[in-house]
Amino acid sequence: MLDTISVAFKSFMDIFGAQLLVPMVVFILSLILRVKPKQAFRAAIYMAIGLVAFNIILGILMGQMESVMTLISSNTGKVFDVVDVGWPAAATIVYNNSLGMLYLVIGLIWNLVLFLLKVTDTFEPTDIWNYYIFVTFAVCVQFVTGSFALGLACAMFSNLFVLLTADALAPALQEYYGYDGLTCTCISNVCSVYIGGVLNILFKKIGFGRVHINPESINKRLGFFGEPPMIGTILGILMGIIAYINVLGDASTWATILTFAFTLAAMLVIYPTVSGLFVRGLIPISNTMNARMRSGEIKRKYFLIAIDPAVYFGETANMTAGIILIPILILTAIILPGNRLVPLADLPAIPFMVIGLTAAFQGDILKSVIGGTIWGSIAHLIATDMATTFTQAAITAGFELSEGQTFVGSWLVSCNPFSWIFYKCYSVDGALKFVLIALLIAVYAVALIHFKKHRRGWYKFFGATDPFIDKYMGVAPAEEA
Repeated sequence: MLDTISVAFKSFMDIFGAQLLVPMVVFILSLILRVKPKQAFRAAIYMAIGLVAFNIILGILMGQMESVMTLISSNTGKVFDVVDVGWPAAATIVYNNSLGMLYLVIGLIWNLVLFLLKVTDTFEPTDIWNYYIFVTFAVCVQFVTGSFALGLACAMFSNLFVLLTADALAPALQEYYGYDGLTCTCISNVCSVYIGGVLNILFKKIGFGRVHINPESINKRLGFFGEPPMIGTILGILMGIIAYINVLGDASTWATILTFAFTLAAMLVIYPTVSGLFVRGLIPISNTMNARMRSGEIKRKYFLIAIDPAVYFGETANMTAGIILIPILILTAIILPGNRLVPLADLPAIPFMVIGLTAAFQGDILKSVIGGTIWGSIAHLIATDMATTFTQAAITAGFELSEGQTFVGSWLVSCNPFSWIFYKCYSVDGALKFVLIALLIAVYAVALIHFKKHRRGWYKFFGATDPFIDKYMGVAPAEEA
């Protein structure tokens, strides 16, 4: 029965897509929370318009970026035996597998149970299509061990980690990006916040914490040349020159470079307007929830809605750091010992990977680039380690290798070292796996209890400031130890 439901649910998602599914969920959720039907319908409309606009903008930008990024990667002059075929291969592995299909339903039920029991503050059904990022590793557990139960257990445990991260990261995301009540459960995009927290501590100890290179400071120092349109244009021209270095004498080449540069600049200019539509779509829910929690009608203090990472993608600091990281991560892929993959199909997704770092560093571009270089290089090695299993699982799921391809991977999915660790623990031979699984569960339980008791410390570790935490927690500064 679950299999039938999951197939039907997958078909529904394929037909309607995110730009219709999210407004539907928002509308239903609004009604459940007793938002007036007219306001709920208006909110859903704004949400739908925002998603359609994002898809149009991202479609144009990704179309431009794909050719530029492919040329940058090919200009390395090196051949790697693991080809980055991008996240669609991971989606193929998941959604052509019984476990992957079933988890669309099981994961939804799992989140609702955890949410109602207040284990998590995050309501995830608005972002369920991004399950595939961590479920990919769970399907690989099933592929290696032959056990559906172990694969499902790995997926459910990974989901616990995702939700804890989303809860702890929410204040930093809300403070910097400005979207109250939202968080992100697309784990490859925000998982880097852990290294961001560690680096923040290190930077403060060495005095680097006083350095702040964000869009505001750049604009202040450079004036017009520091404004988002010029930042996008300059970065686009530089990336274009790197991509078309061999044909710069051709006038048509410069037309292509300038088109790419202006497309990137347009993204940075248009993004704030589009993102504002999401805010309008969520205001009725936010206002209603806050009012009902203040009155004591709803007995919970925190309520978060998971949203697609596209909401955060085009912010100036995030996009700038992501674009700067593209040539850097290609370079680290070339020089990193033991690495067998250079980012290719997932190159345009690098700005998505920086979302958590941008929040952790509150828009500091230089620190995000440093953190992204370390984190992205780890992804190279994970993709290399997973190459054989990932390729075999993809072929089994119906993915066809192109001529000359021996191994394939997804760089974006590999930006998830915690799920990789979970995969290793759940798939190790013999009884050792059960010892490691028990250890993982114990560590999670301790982390969850610590988070519940010391929220402020977690929020600060992930980048939120004390004044915002006071506002978020609804306490005066002196009331929280």
